[in-house]
Amino acid sequence: MRILQVSSAAALGGGETHVLELTQALRRRGAQVVVAGRRGSPLQPDVHLPFLNSADVYSALRLRRVLKDGRFDIVHGHVARDYTLLAAAAWGLPVKLVFTRHLLYGVRAHALYRRVDGWIAPTSQILGTLEPLRPRLSAVIPNWVDLKKFPFKPHPMRRPVHLGLLGQVSPHKGHDDALEALRILGAGYRLLIAGKGDDRYVAALRRRAQDLPVEFLGFAVLPEFFDMVDILLVPSWEEPFGIVLLEAMASGVPVVATAAGGPVDIVRPDVDGVLIPPRNPQALAGGVLVLANEDCRNRMAEQARRRVESEFDIEKVAPRVEAFYECVLQRG
Repeated sequence: MRILQVSSAAALGGGETHVLELTQALRRRGAQVVVAGRRGSPLQPDVHLPFLNSADVYSALRLRRVLKDGRFDIVHGHVARDYTLLAAAAWGLPVKLVFTRHLLYGVRAHALYRRVDGWIAPTSQILGTLEPLRPRLSAVIPNWVDLKKFPFKPHPMRRPVHLGLLGQVSPHKGHDDALEALRILGAGYRLLIAGKGDDRYVAALRRRAQDLPVEFLGFAVLPEFFDMVDILLVPSWEEPFGIVLLEAMASGVPVVATAAGGPVDIVRPDVDGVLIPPRNPQALAGGVLVLANEDCRNRMAEQARRRVESEFDIEKVAPRVEAFYECVLQRG
């Protein structure tokens, strides 16, 4: 099977890591995979296109020539702004077009989407947003974690208990809720915040945290960050997926996450971790108290690792993507 993976992303983030790891996994399975992207992209693409915008005619024509010359079976797009460009480039050609939708809000309908042969959604909620498009074929195939990069290394709980919050430092990620939960918990807890965000918001957050045991780490390296924390908090108001949950669960760090978006599909409540309502510091503090029990924490950490191994290991998920490609090809 010859596959063209396409992403116009210019910086390395979760979506770009997704494309890189999928490409590597499919190649290990024997597929011929070519990557198209911007020159200088961290994806190190084989085919370079300018990707000026979603209506970039030059890139569409260049891509159409690549599709004709490369004789690809599947073209897989991952970035929303690339969708119309890819559909236009593939129109009338004997190649199957697959898109992955990574965002929770709905896709605006477009006549070119009649050309799309299949849609992949990482969660059931994202799949629901695709219903207005009446896709020919669609499936929930989750994002994944490479277990070789995140060995299971549970550790005894520290005193004070170290809570971790990792990712973009932004209001919708629930940082203010985490500070308020820390006030509710009182003595015996410390919060480590890793990640970057808008300078003004970070400065305001620092001011609100002045009287609390909070440390701002800035950029953090994984999985070293998980060695520093006892419980991971994911208090986002809404989370499209939440790969950091998989990474923590794989590493042996139990999680408290909001039941809003991806975490609902990832965490089985009170089995693999704790789910709470969003924007609820009291519930967030309560979830921490559940996992502050050593026996409960150990049990959930072990269950979470087994959950990731069975459902979210890239070596289990990549064959599902490949099977979806096969299904698209068989539909003629």
